[in-house]
Amino acid sequence: MFTNIRYIFLTALRDRLFWAMLIGVLGSSIIAHMLGATASINTAEMTLSYSSNSARIMIIVGLVIFACFHLRNAFDSHEIDVFLSRPITRANLLISYWFGFAFVAFLHAAATIALLALQGVINWQGFFFWSLSLLLECWLVVAIALFAAFTIRSAVISVVASMGLYLFARMIAFFIATANSGFLFEKQWVNYVLQYSLKGISTLIPRMDFFTKSDWLINGIKDYGDLKLFALQAAIYIPLLLWAAIADFRRKQF
Repeated sequence: MFTNIRYIFLTALRDRLFWAMLIGVLGSSIIAHMLGATASINTAEMTLSYSSNSARIMIIVGLVIFACFHLRNAFDSHEIDVFLSRPITRANLLISYWFGFAFVAFLHAAATIALLALQGVINWQGFFFWSLSLLLECWLVVAIALFAAFTIRSAVISVVASMGLYLFARMIAFFIATANSGFLFEKQWVNYVLQYSLKGISTLIPRMDFFTKSDWLINGIKDYGDLKLFALQAAIYIPLLLWAAIADFRRKQF
């Protein structure tokens, strides 16, 4: 398996999109830094908040596009067939792809963390856990992208599906809070149905709003329960998504 992981990682490094992602993270961080510097008060806090959010969005979008299109090219070029012609199981192959892309995500997360550190760290404890959360979020997004890429034939649709799930999981807290207000519909029973439906959905999908909170960078960790939530979700959903992708991959005929 190590040989396959190394090959996948080296192949990813040769992809132009890998370097385009690094340039995108650097560019978005610089632009966000310039925008934050225009603030009349709390300049350092605004700069760090803008830079962290823009870099995170850039790296997440880049990882989804990279993983989905890289895998689609592997299918179209019959690279997957070459792998399967060797004495390797489909489960090992898919896990090898996750490890290979996880290394790619690690490099981009490390570059993002280094850029933020150069801009100035306000709270070291919050910065450490934000960095750890970013890495776990990237690995979870890689698992989501792999599941979509292995189950959906179109690279474009797999990107849209992955980003749609990520955005919904990121904004689920906002949707629940809006539904709890009870002012969306005139009939209250509709509001109740929507409220409990969203709560039910939130127990099934990963809650990405618990990852990489900008507040940690400024004020540090206020509730240590948040740390358990993002760590447990990564520990649960990454294996679950990989298992689901493996189950679908085993049914495919080549």
